[in-house]
Parts: sequence; structure tokens; C-alpha cells
Amino acid sequence: MELTKENLVENQIELGEVLADAGYSSGDALKYLNDNNINAWMPNFGQYIPEREGFVYNKAQNYYQCTKEGGNQAKLLFKGEKTDSKGYTKRTYRSSESDCKKCPLREQCCGMKTNFKKIDDSIHKELYDKMHQKLTQNPEYAKRMVKVRSKTVEPVLGTLINFTNMKRVNTRGIKQANKHVLMAALTYNLKKYLKFIAKKPKSIAQVVAIEQEKLSIGLKTIILNVKSSFLSLSSFRNTYFILKINLA
Repeated sequence: MELTKENLVENQIELGEVLADAGYSSGDALKYLNDNNINAWMPNFGQYIPEREGFVYNKAQNYYQCTKEGGNQAKLLFKGEKTDSKGYTKRTYRSSESDCKKCPLREQCCGMKTNFKKIDDSIHKELYDKMHQKLTQNPEYAKRMVKVRSKTVEPVLGTLINFTNMKRVNTRGIKQANKHVLMAALTYNLKKYLKFIAKKPKSIAQVVAIEQEKLSIGLKTIILNVKSSFLSLSSFRNTYFILKINLA
């Protein structure tokens, strides 16, 4: 994003909307977009859950409330933040064993051997919820943005993979792989640039053709006018008829 903004500023272009697929969805990305007031359209990653079925979140007191019919209506209190093995920091909410142990829905809700219910949320859940709400409130516009992103990005990836040997990078090390990718991108950009400037001669040729046609019509008009004027002369008419009579 920083590089894109620099390129836009250099060309006096204002950043409008940012489009990305779910592969870019992360808490850090959403935080960056939110902090910089960037209007982005980016679906949340597949593991995102907008609502917990059977549980309602109390934002004011920061706990989950069980609302399942026939259950003990247990509260899942906030137990702190923990970082898992993959490096994701999550908020943990957990019920007490006394609330869930004798609940008729325990096995269905907690499992066979567990006597409490636990829910983990990302520390950036508010940002995920904000993006989800934005996409669901503007479904038609969101679909249009998805199509814009697809028709802009997918052809580029397809061309790089199929025509610039990007199916596999046969190099060792990040630096060599970076050279490979940069050369493929350079080739694509040159091809696109050549195709872009090739349109100008076609336009000029069309203009020249039109001008030549106008010139040809103009010359024909002048010649016809001169011929008509010349034929209208009395001396030419008399000579013509004399010749015609003599020939007869």
C-alpha cells in the first residue's frame, strides 16, 4: 500500500478505493486500513464467524451470554488474551464448570469430556465485523467491486503464469526468485506499453485517410467546376457543333 500510494502521488493521482481478495484479509491489514482512513473492499477470511450461534455478545460488560433454549443460560466471561502456536493473538471467553456441568445441552455444546464452554475471538474482531457489515449493507456495490478486481487482476496473473514462465521459479534463493519475478513483470509491462502506444498510429492513419478523402473530393469538385465553366464558353460550343456537323 505504501508503494502504491507513492506511485499515485508521483503521478498526481488521488487514492480512491482499495480492492483485495480474502487472501489479504488479516487483523494487521484491517488495522492499517482503518488507521489510514482507506476505503477498502476486502472480504473477510474463511474462518471468520460473524455471529456465534446460540450466544449473544455483551459489548458493554465484555462477555458472551448463552441463549440456547433449554440450556442453563451460562455466562462466558473474559479470561484474557493468549497467543496460539500460529502466532495469532486471541481473546478467550469461558464459562464456569458449575454452570455447564449439569446443563442438558452440555454434550451437544461443550463435548463429551468438557464441562465448560470456550469461545476464542481475534483481538481485531471489531474490525472484521466492521468490514462484514460494510459488505453486507452494500451487496450490489460489493459484487461490482469483486468483478472490477477480478477483471483487473486475474488476466495479469494468467498472462504471467502462462506466458512469462511464472508457473515455477527455477532459481535458488529469494534474491534470484525476486529477479525472476521482476523480469516477468517488466516483460508484461513492456508488452502492455507497446500495445498501448500502438493505438496512436491507427488513429492518425484514420485521420489522414479522412483528410485524404476530403482532399480528393475537393479536387474532384474543382475539376468539375472548371470543366463546366470551360464547356459553357460560346466559342467552345460553336467549335464543338462545327466539328460535329463536319464529321456528320
